[in-house]
Amino acid sequence: MNARAMLRVVLVLVGLSPWLLPFSRAWLPLGGAGQRLDALFAAMCHQIPERTLVLAGVVMPLCSRCAGIFAGAAAGALVAWPHLRPRAWRFWILGMSLCMLVDVVAQGAGLYPVWHPSRLATGFAFGYAIAAACVDMCGAGRGRGR
Repeated sequence: MNARAMLRVVLVLVGLSPWLLPFSRAWLPLGGAGQRLDALFAAMCHQIPERTLVLAGVVMPLCSRCAGIFAGAAAGALVAWPHLRPRAWRFWILGMSLCMLVDVVAQGAGLYPVWHPSRLATGFAFGYAIAAACVDMCGAGRGRGR
């Protein structure tokens, strides 16, 4: 397996993990191991309960924005489109970062309450851009005119 394919597999597995963990904890006897798996995500996310989704009756290990980032990373690694030059990727990633920042600031300022769809969407767009750029850059220079 080449480096690009391996990167895609890793990003998809990591991106899906916080979405699959609540179902695993709900349907399998994971016990303390499930709690330890959840704890792996604690260093990445504030995990504030009102900003976190519940799946299968189990709280996700990440807030909805971080869960969106992980889902976006999985999708970006799978799709890995468009094929852009590095400078264009930087602008796209910056744009998605700014969208996410506007949502963070607006919610923090109380302009609107925590709204999971906006948190998921802005996180997803950012995660997608990062993963798609990584996969695309990993394949750069292989006859694609860069």
